[in-house]
Amino acid sequence: MQELRLIDPDGYTVPGTVQSNVPDANAAKVRDHLLHDVAPAHAAEWAEFGYDARNYRVA
Repeated sequence: MQELRLIDPDGYTVPGTVQSNVPDANAAKVRDHLLHDVAPAHAAEWAEFGYDARNYRVA
């Protein structure tokens, strides 16, 4: 089991993205969802401050 969270370019956890108790078998799918779906949406909200989805990471 893993805990995954989306981290913004400033190093903060994006609200609502903490995924607790993710089975190891599903971790890649959750990571892809956070990076390819959630990060672009969050970056678009904050684009005026220079946020870019390519600078997000999953920890």
